[in-house]
Amino acid sequence: MLIYYSKALERSKILLVLITLSVLWGSSFLAIKTVIDVIPPLLAFGIRFAVAGAALLIVHAFINRLHHEKNEHIGKQQWKDTLIVAALIIVGGQGLLVWGAQYLSSGMTALLNSTIPLWVAVIAVLASREHLTKNTILGLVAGFAGLMILINPFVGNVHLNLIGVVSLTLSSIFWAIGSLYSTRLHLRVSILASAGMMMLVGGLMLVAASLAVGEFKSLQLPRISIGSLAAYSYLIFLCTAVGYAEFFWLLQAESESIANSFAYIVPVIAVFLGWVILKEPISTQTLVATSIIVIGVALMVTGSSKKAKNKMIEK
Repeated sequence: MLIYYSKALERSKILLVLITLSVLWGSSFLAIKTVIDVIPPLLAFGIRFAVAGAALLIVHAFINRLHHEKNEHIGKQQWKDTLIVAALIIVGGQGLLVWGAQYLSSGMTALLNSTIPLWVAVIAVLASREHLTKNTILGLVAGFAGLMILINPFVGNVHLNLIGVVSLTLSSIFWAIGSLYSTRLHLRVSILASAGMMMLVGGLMLVAASLAVGEFKSLQLPRISIGSLAAYSYLIFLCTAVGYAEFFWLLQAESESIANSFAYIVPVIAVFLGWVILKEPISTQTLVATSIIVIGVALMVTGSSKKAKNKMIEK
């Protein structure tokens, strides 16, 4: 009986984390749109990830001190690996995301970003000739069909911008490459430390990129309101610091497919919040594309889950 209640409690905890993570990352697109209206995009994300990464490292050091544990040794190779992952995931993935978000609605940004699992599957096949399950193939077909419906220029879609679409597509590809690359690394440090290192390094790189393109010249401090600061704080400390910590905890507590199941909940939340709060229009085309993309990603998650189970049986 005690084991039963223990398992039920663990499942409830996982469900709660999945729900809060989906809400945090679904609402993050609304916060992003609010923030980049007053702060240049690369600078906004550079500060976002640098501060969130530093916060995680501080929390990590505090926990170690509380438990009287020795600080983990971080060598040159770990910093080199962190630099590569940060360049792919934070600079390429998130930098291009926020750049493209200038030209698209928050809901459309989230929808294009939700295709990451599709690119992960494609790149994994190209890189390692990985065998695809039937559900994964169906998911890929459905996902890219939904994407084509979403960006189809022949149906009079006036809400899309080519720069935004290309930026978000490249963002998803960079994120997928970074995710696959990171699974082959052994940073030998805790989740909080590795996530904090990646975000801190990536954030500093984005700040450097912001300086290089001259974004600081367009920064107008008087335009920053209490509302935009509140949205920025929410984005940094909840959506980023807490959200990434929750995601990496899920990767340890559950299978990869379960941990990534937020991917088909996030765009629904983002589209709904953009419609309710920012009054962003939702066309029939968007609703159809959203449904197909969600089904596609859900099929891929199911396919990944079955594949993982088969690997466990083989072992």
